[in-house]
Amino acid sequence: MNRHLRNARQSTFSRVGIAKYARKYCLQPADRIKESIFQTGFTKHHSVYLGIDQNCQEWIAENHWQHGVRLVKADDYFKNGNNYTFDRFEGIYNLRIAAVKRALSVLGKPYDLVHYNCEHYASYVQAGKAESKQVWNALLLALFLVLLGFTSKDGGGNV
Repeated sequence: MNRHLRNARQSTFSRVGIAKYARKYCLQPADRIKESIFQTGFTKHHSVYLGIDQNCQEWIAENHWQHGVRLVKADDYFKNGNNYTFDRFEGIYNLRIAAVKRALSVLGKPYDLVHYNCEHYASYVQAGKAESKQVWNALLLALFLVLLGFTSKDGGGNV
């Protein structure tokens, strides 16, 4: 896999006929893939496109809730045909290679819903900082509901 890092950009573009998902979704190594889990779009699964290896296999890295950080063949990842959106990596070639190396450096790290979920992982790969907006939003919603519960128990609004 490390050999593919040196040639990530070249392999993705020089073998356009082989890198079908790169072509279909205009993906480059270190681009984030967001898959809607529910039709509401509220919850998303985040992963990272790595490019193709020397054997012409396209790879995705993800933090899976059962398996932790792992590599998945793009054919297996995209076979369900779900609704995908993409966050393009915004960096020069050397930063893109560094992001792919970050993706590979934590293979096997376990999944943790609150502290290291799939969004934490994708943020770490792209920006070097593990963070999850979904976790923050859920915590804010829980805090709001707790506060709402306290105000209704205090008799707020009774005439």
